[in-house]
Amino acid sequence: MASPKKKLQGLVAATITPMTEHGEINFSVIGRYVDYLVEEQGVKNVFVNGTTGEGLSLSISERCQVAEEWVTKGRNKLDQIVIHVGALSLKESQELAQHAAEIGADGIAVIAPFFLKPWNKDVLINFLKEVAAAAPALPFYYYHIPALTGVKIRAEELLDGIQDKIPSFQGLKFSDTDLLDFGQCVDQNRQRQFAFLFGVDEKIFASDQQLLSALVMGATGAVGSTYNYLGKKTKQMLEAFERKDFSSALNHQFCIQRFINFVVKLGFGVSQTKAIMTLVSGIPMGPPRLPLQKASREFTDNAEAKLKSLDFLSCTDLKDGNMDACS
Repeated sequence: MASPKKKLQGLVAATITPMTEHGEINFSVIGRYVDYLVEEQGVKNVFVNGTTGEGLSLSISERCQVAEEWVTKGRNKLDQIVIHVGALSLKESQELAQHAAEIGADGIAVIAPFFLKPWNKDVLINFLKEVAAAAPALPFYYYHIPALTGVKIRAEELLDGIQDKIPSFQGLKFSDTDLLDFGQCVDQNRQRQFAFLFGVDEKIFASDQQLLSALVMGATGAVGSTYNYLGKKTKQMLEAFERKDFSSALNHQFCIQRFINFVVKLGFGVSQTKAIMTLVSGIPMGPPRLPLQKASREFTDNAEAKLKSLDFLSCTDLKDGNMDACS
């Protein structure tokens, strides 16, 4: 009998999907990517095929291939590999969930369908229940991101009684700036030991902007794109918080915010995340897939200068050809 899956917690990198200049997935660099996260950033948990990974811009076949590559390359290196399996079609979500179970993923996550939308809590739970049932042995997480889905059902309301309907439900990836809703999720579910993963998407604001506030309110972990290249810095903040050195934790938070605030003003999203990751890691992430446009050279130059000014990046961190690869 397989051992029970662990609950997702701590720092989780929302993975980028590397692509070639022609918009095809560059599977060849995912092994290097795993090693970089573990060895350079100290991040051992990943969230695959989400917003940052352009999951909904990939075909079902591509999503399966990406998930397989992360599970294969991450074996014995990563602690937790959670696959986002949300889709507009229930059948496609079920297919992706079943595939995640077959390849040995550690959990699945699902966003609300956002074209033909569920109009109340019960309808949304019915959809999520059918997806979870396709992989009943895997921990199931709801990916709450109302700014992008347009589904405004409060997470607090959704969690009320959810485990009675979805026994594999383990927690929430909370990608919204409504800290009142987040706080009520934590407060009203203290006995249930859910994972409360704070993960505000770049299009709303980067996770690092509010993470310390979320930790104070009871977040058990965080999912974000910036942890791909600022994982080590963010871990310093988490460690200071855990030892109750709140002054140091706040200083780390403010330092990270200086960079996030700077790039948000320039225009920050998936394209820019790919550019920064290429710059910092030396691993070519390539351009995004249409309709997104690649980050400008001006953005990359400005981001590089800011990273250096904050001592997040030294000249020796840059690999030859980085700038050409990400601009």
